[in-house]
Amino acid sequence: MSHIPTSRIRRAASSLAAAAALAAASTAFANAPGFDRRMEAMVQHVSADPSYRRIPLATTEDKQWFSQLAQDLYANKITKEQFVAEGVRKYPGYDASFSTVADLMAGK
Repeated sequence: MSHIPTSRIRRAASSLAAAAALAAASTAFANAPGFDRRMEAMVQHVSADPSYRRIPLATTEDKQWFSQLAQDLYANKITKEQFVAEGVRKYPGYDASFSTVADLMAGK
């Protein structure tokens, strides 16, 4: 049996908890057909990627803001560039994270 470092387990658990909260928050905004499935796929992808830097969506308001922004991107109301710019305005230093999410959410 292989040994998994505790830090890796904690990081995975933290990512899964954040992913579950994000997915739950997204359902309130899921008006566009296919949005829920796209959000779930994005959450699964970033949760499984150890190099992904989790966006610190700490409050319900933060999660709702993110979900609405993601839905606007998914529905082509904003561009990927606008999504990333808006995200980085609120969370400086998370350019790569918002770019990854934008690629996964907009790739229809």
